[in-house]
Amino acid sequence: MDAPAAGELRGESGERAESEEPADEPRVRPGRVESDAPPGRSGARVAAVLDWVLIGAGVLLLAIYPRPPMMGDGLVRYQALLQLLEQRQMPETAYSLIGPLFAAPLWMVGRWYDDPQPVLAQHNLLLFGFGLVAFHLLLRDRMDRRLLRRFLLVLVAGSMAAAHVQDFYGEMFTATTVGVGLLAATLPGTGRPTRLAGWAAVVLGVANTPASVVALGLVVGVLCFRERRLRYLVVLLAAGVLIAGEAWLRLGDPLHRAYANNGGGQTVMPYSGEPGFSYPLLLGVVAILFSFGKGLLWFTPGLFLPARRWLAERAGRGVAGVWLLWLVFVAGLVLVYAAWWAWYGGLYWGPRFFLLAILPAGLALAVRLGAGEAGPWANLATLAVAVLSVWGAANSLLYAQLWPWTCYDNNYYLESLCHFTPDFSPLWYPLVERPAMTGVQRVALAGYAVVLLWLVAPVLGRLARQAAAAVRSDRWVWPPRDWRW
Repeated sequence: MDAPAAGELRGESGERAESEEPADEPRVRPGRVESDAPPGRSGARVAAVLDWVLIGAGVLLLAIYPRPPMMGDGLVRYQALLQLLEQRQMPETAYSLIGPLFAAPLWMVGRWYDDPQPVLAQHNLLLFGFGLVAFHLLLRDRMDRRLLRRFLLVLVAGSMAAAHVQDFYGEMFTATTVGVGLLAATLPGTGRPTRLAGWAAVVLGVANTPASVVALGLVVGVLCFRERRLRYLVVLLAAGVLIAGEAWLRLGDPLHRAYANNGGGQTVMPYSGEPGFSYPLLLGVVAILFSFGKGLLWFTPGLFLPARRWLAERAGRGVAGVWLLWLVFVAGLVLVYAAWWAWYGGLYWGPRFFLLAILPAGLALAVRLGAGEAGPWANLATLAVAVLSVWGAANSLLYAQLWPWTCYDNNYYLESLCHFTPDFSPLWYPLVERPAMTGVQRVALAGYAVVLLWLVAPVLGRLARQAAAAVRSDRWVWPPRDWRW
């Protein structure tokens, strides 16, 4: 791992002096990074305008697209918030109230219209928008602006965020607070107030999803080892205290295990019907990573692109370090949920417990889209990841309510079909069912196609040049000795 500079470890000086900034500047190789940039200043300005137009249009689409009724855990959290605010009763739900409490201002607005539910349904969209603004403010002076815009565009139109802004589930709160918080708290050059606010956000996000305390423990371990400081243990302690305190306040027991006796029905799967963390760990890890219906390989494929060296060169070691912490947190989530009987997240589009994975996946894809010196096979891999990412984003918005009910009939007896087979995977089921599309859906799908073409245009250009060069040299196209990342 890259060791931070001494000035970055001290942490007492607030903003670093101007003379120290080059230590974290992207180390760019001349003539390489900007090979895909539009020529001249006017071309760069046009590209920037188009980026922002597409980002704005994507956010607007998420805001105006019709929302389904609240369901599942989202509905339970909504009802718990109403019980607390309207009936003045402490709900005994297994879910944390920390995230829903931040939606209390929206509840007050909704009461003016005598129906708070449509207003509260915007909570996750507002959180997502806050995250986009925070990423821009924190990174705009620390990495290439075009790379940053590409990252934001991938989050909006190339991730599964669309499925998570339509309801009141708690994963968006945790993903936003932890993702932004780790960036603010560990990015070199940020001031003390920003770092403290970042750690506070991380603690709140982890407490909102108590199982993620294991993921935070891994992150804290990496930071302690990397910087040779034990003070990061305070963050883990604070999260544990907040989790225990809320459990004590709501349930009367700081060590209350809400999911100890929680189990599903008996299905065709051999390990079904057992409560708690009864699923074989190895099988759970494989399923979370590779299953067709819930696997991160298909829903966040950017996770599997090697990107750390490229990030260090184009965005600086500090950003690359945060990307690594995001990956560590996701790995911790995988280890926690792999042993739980409901590792798949229930009746929900995609792997909802791992929403934070869109951050490292999106940043890796963004930097690889602009990798001008990448080899042909690496470019093909980047192209495949981009296509899959944008299709997943479109699918999560347009077809998130398209369910193959074969999986859920007879008390979920064949539910595993939706988890493990491509035919019933939410990514591919629309191609099997071919549902009728509304006018809004057609326009939205066309918009996603435009975003995809805009994102992959540099990759297609590189592939075309490499193919032409191979033909001119009268060599076999893309010989094995040229394969490289």
